Amino acid sequence: MSMIASDNGGTNIPKLEGGVYTAISSAIIDLGVQQNKTYGTTQRRFMMIWNILNEEVEVNGEKLPRTMSKEYGFNLGEKSNLRKDLQAWRGQAFNDEELKGFDLLTVLNKACQLQIILEKKDGKEYNNIAGIMSLAKGTKIEKLDDTYYFDIENEETWNNWIKIPKWIQEKIKKADNYEESGLNKYVEEYEKEVSKSEETQNKDMEIIESDDDLPF
Repeated sequence: MSMIASDNGGTNIPKLEGGVYTAISSAIIDLGVQQNKTYGTTQRRFMMIWNILNEEVEVNGEKLPRTMSKEYGFNLGEKSNLRKDLQAWRGQAFNDEELKGFDLLTVLNKACQLQIILEKKDGKEYNNIAGIMSLAKGTKIEKLDDTYYFDIENEETWNNWIKIPKWIQEKIKKADNYEESGLNKYVEEYEKEVSKSEETQNKDMEIIESDDDLPF
């Protein structure tokens, strides 16, 4: 299934100050068919991830690009958040032909401005995207070298599973079509390989520690 929409992180990471930031879309991740327990409905959804330019965060001693994400349904209905955000991003409304089927991959690796707010809830701080805007006319931004997309029903994209943040992987595993698509078998094999690799690394560490006891 193609990435078509139609009209029919970590708590220890310091938060961004509220404001407007330049960003580039770095990933589009299909979440599969997700249940909404509040309304008792199901809907195919996806996650859009943006890299915030000139902002980094340190994780386990490694500096990584600062990212923001937002979840959407594959719906370009008049009142949908996706339609509102994409039109603000593009700086123009969708025409009738585009509303019949718009390829979301056309916005991958495209720049925009994100209005980010800092909110507090239950004693914790959160960053949320309050709005998306197009860049000022004439602004040129260099494209990213490493962008990707993941489609739960397209096996050719499953090799990008390794790039998906853990918390999003766990969300995908709860999709109604996770097993139906066959992705579950791919993930099981992938996790077995990861487990084997970790066991090998642990054995290597044991050998090194044992060598320290040799009388040399």
